Amino acid sequence: MANLNDFKLVALKSKKMFEFINAKSICDDFEKSRLGFYHLVLENITGIRDVDRIQDLIIDSSYNKLVFNSVMNDLGMDAVNIVGDDEAGEATIQLFNFKYRNKFNPDKTKEEDSLSRSTKYLEYVLSEDDTLNDLPDDKVRYSLQRIKRLLNSNVMCNIILYMISNEANGFSTETNSFIKILEKSYGMKIQTVSLEDIVGYFVSSRSEKKSRFIVTPNDFLSFEKDNMSTQKSYVLKMSLVDLVRITCNNDELGDKYNMEDDQQVKDQQLDYALLYDNVRGYLGETDYNANIVKTLQQNYKEFFMLNNGLTFTATGVDAEPINSGNKYLFTISDFQIVNGGQTIRAIYNYLNSDSGSNIIKNLRETYVLVRIFKIPVEDELKNRIAEYTNSQNAIASSDLKSVDKIQIQIENYLKEEQILYIRKAGQLGEDNIEYRYRISKEKTAQILYSAFGFPDRASNQKKRLFQEYYNEIFKSDKFTLEKVVECIRLYYNIEEIYRQYTYEYFELKNYYVIYLVCKFNMKIVEAINMLEKTIVDSLDNVPPARMLLKNKFKLYIEKKIIQNEKN
Repeated sequence: MANLNDFKLVALKSKKMFEFINAKSICDDFEKSRLGFYHLVLENITGIRDVDRIQDLIIDSSYNKLVFNSVMNDLGMDAVNIVGDDEAGEATIQLFNFKYRNKFNPDKTKEEDSLSRSTKYLEYVLSEDDTLNDLPDDKVRYSLQRIKRLLNSNVMCNIILYMISNEANGFSTETNSFIKILEKSYGMKIQTVSLEDIVGYFVSSRSEKKSRFIVTPNDFLSFEKDNMSTQKSYVLKMSLVDLVRITCNNDELGDKYNMEDDQQVKDQQLDYALLYDNVRGYLGETDYNANIVKTLQQNYKEFFMLNNGLTFTATGVDAEPINSGNKYLFTISDFQIVNGGQTIRAIYNYLNSDSGSNIIKNLRETYVLVRIFKIPVEDELKNRIAEYTNSQNAIASSDLKSVDKIQIQIENYLKEEQILYIRKAGQLGEDNIEYRYRISKEKTAQILYSAFGFPDRASNQKKRLFQEYYNEIFKSDKFTLEKVVECIRLYYNIEEIYRQYTYEYFELKNYYVIYLVCKFNMKIVEAINMLEKTIVDSLDNVPPARMLLKNKFKLYIEKKIIQNEKN
């Protein structure tokens, strides 16, 4: 159960997130935390790291008034994100309702009225198209138009309404019936995100954690490439009581391999530092997590067969035979859960639920498959294991690369240059560093690929940047850590200069200016003027934002520059 310290931590992290929002006129600390809270949660749920892109999602009247001095009627909804499109054949419509409290109340549950408030927006979603004509032409109307277009198409749409607050509890059990009515009426899924869920977003690194457990010879297998190898792996069957014991934040309990009273694991909490190398962030109360808990409640003896298990990496793994070889005492040190983060969280949710008096007994009788890889500290195999054991699941390719060695090197190098590099959602940096910029690895890839000669691909093929183009960007001869710093600074300098012009500004133009500066040694102002003139010359009833996505335009501007040089 979340406590007052958790509440304070979320408030502190939210205020820290506010520092990266361009809203310097706001001085009230509560407002800073409240506005930062939007970004903190949206970044973790949507996986979007860039501040400006998240701001595009937020339709809340108060937020837009305070940050942009823009007046709009949010119709009871605070943010909207749409994942997928006509080409994908499936789309997820994420709707967000936020409630940020100023004071902590451990007994308070979410108010049912907040659900009712969101139905106004939903009614507009289901209304006739002409009803939108009465709405102002703003972000709210645009979001409704996009949703209605998807719902009226052949695309399969999944609607999820996230009810988010920094309160300790979700809705009371009395509200469950109302939730089911709303889910059925609007064809959607309602997910609550409360304080304890949000605290789970903050995963800090911690080394030298050591735990011990006992396994019988029949319950594990080992593998090593050869007798000289420092890499070794184990596959074993483990009781969930032991799994909780070795992964909880009680180090003394983790070392108690001969624990006689299973009740000692009751009320224990997960050591979130064990998820630092996990490529996937917390997904909230998804159907997948709910099904794990449901299995533990109803079919716990089948759990081993129904769950994919967990994968650990550890710098130290010792398997010592005891009791004349009838058992083995395992000692694992400096270990991480690189796959199975959702499973382990769901297990702890079940442990701390009100599912009856047999929870501990069921956990003792429930087993899960655990793979343990002994990997030296600097061995890159650790990162590849984290990537490959997650790649069979629905997860962004950029997140699969978040634990790649070069990504960690970029993060550490940029930190010294006062640039906060976001490898994983929700990173807020160190308190003793005053960062100049906060930039995602996705945007960094776009900037670098533009500098290397591909401003068109940087925007129209974003998904491929961390797939087939990854080595071309981050592991080519053109790449250096110094080049990363140079290009990031160039990006923000261009943005600042561009906004001083009367030209319409959008991000794709920035990538082209980077390309012109890096390839043709132009000054920023010279590159901007060249780009704008070429856009005007080549306009053919095609919007500039669409035209710049085409390789044809890139070839055209290159041709113009070469002609100018000859003249």
